[in-house]
Amino acid sequence: MTRGTLLVVLSFVAHLAGCGDSGLASAGNQDAGSDASIGTRPADCPSAAPTLGGSCSREGLLCEYGDDFNPLCNMVSVCSSGKWASPVFHGGATCPTKGPVVGPNPAECAATRATVPVGQACSSTSTCAYDGALCTCEAFCPSFPVAQRDCDADAGVTQNCCDRTKVVWHCNDGPAYCARPRPRVGTPCSAGARCAVDPPSECGQTQLECQAGQWNVALNECPISTANAKQDIAYLDPAAAERLRAALMQVRLAVYRYRNGDDAQHLGFLIDDMPVGSPAVLPTRDRVDLYGYVSMAVASLQHQEREIAVLKGEVARLAGENAAMKRAVQRKRGAIGLTPLERAP
Repeated sequence: MTRGTLLVVLSFVAHLAGCGDSGLASAGNQDAGSDASIGTRPADCPSAAPTLGGSCSREGLLCEYGDDFNPLCNMVSVCSSGKWASPVFHGGATCPTKGPVVGPNPAECAATRATVPVGQACSSTSTCAYDGALCTCEAFCPSFPVAQRDCDADAGVTQNCCDRTKVVWHCNDGPAYCARPRPRVGTPCSAGARCAVDPPSECGQTQLECQAGQWNVALNECPISTANAKQDIAYLDPAAAERLRAALMQVRLAVYRYRNGDDAQHLGFLIDDMPVGSPAVLPTRDRVDLYGYVSMAVASLQHQEREIAVLKGEVARLAGENAAMKRAVQRKRGAIGLTPLERAP
């Protein structure tokens, strides 16, 4: 395995687009259950949002504060290493939200998601909302993870392209929406349970899933990479990329199995082995920052590419010098066998 394939990634994405400058929305009303659409918090949670850095005793406890149906618009505190911290969610919610709505749908919509004639031609521009699905009559061109190019018969582009003249029924699907009142993050749940808090999109949606026996936010929303969704942008210089490469080289990889009954063997690193402040780990140190992990790898590959370019230039220079020396020796050897008259200019 090469060094480049080992490398990890980091990009600090500490804000929620549309949910406030700090990365977490205002917690709003702190009273548990003040909105009928949101359930109560675990009994171990403080009645009001705890102060960041304050002491706590139940490791891994999650406490959600706020009344929005989308937890990305509320504040979630986690008890990590005996102190209260706030998880960083990579979400794209526009706050506040009212929660997903199912119907009523236009007359041209199928009665149920199962009866939508996906892929069949249609002539309306209707959107049909079902529980856990959103279907539209449109010229659909996939844009995730890579957008297809438009078909252009005149230019010979007729395969692996998007035909924008083909209007058909298309659906984005996800799990059923969370029941009301929605369970708050941190409350008990059954293994395998999950539900959605907003409509599905092409590459994901905001979901709650049961993790380690408590409801938590599943970070599977669409990536946010546009500049207008970010602030304090600073591009890495070569020295910063080298520091990331050096940090990546120190990552200890391990194979392991989870204790939740999953017998599959996995490959990765342990958060316990990572230094505090590593861009590959969320500040709460309870999850891996995959976006940061991959960005570290990209920075490392770019740094190595620059080093390779320098080495290639040095090899080319030495090869040129070697060729010139060979030509000089050949000329000298050839001149030894010539008569004085032949050697004369």
